Amino acid sequence: MSASRYRNFLQLCEKWPIDKSRGERDLGALLRKRVMDSFSKAEASVVDEVSCDRAYTSLQRIVSDVHRNRWVRTRVTNVTGTAAEALNKALSDEGLKDMGAEGSKGIGTIFKDKFISLTSSPRGTTET
Repeated sequence: MSASRYRNFLQLCEKWPIDKSRGERDLGALLRKRVMDSFSKAEASVVDEVSCDRAYTSLQRIVSDVHRNRWVRTRVTNVTGTAAEALNKALSDEGLKDMGAEGSKGIGTIFKDKFISLTSSPRGTTET
């Protein structure tokens, strides 16, 4: 029974994208490490079937975008009002290194300084 679970998790790892800009903080890399730790003896590993099936089902829904497709958003928004690409760049290893170089500034000030110039609409207005 553990052999099929192991194969399912390997297929899940193949589907899961790797974001190289995040280094070891990438969820895909963490998933692969956890699978290798949990199935240290490959198909002969002994695992808790209930928690293993629950984790697999949840991760499968995430990688398949089940909830994203079920509740489609008309526009993507975030608290800073910036584009997703800019946030991904800020959360990359390079972006975090740049923020660390800012010194004693708070994270809110750093984000505001970095992204206020990226937003094209004035504060308080919404785009349609």
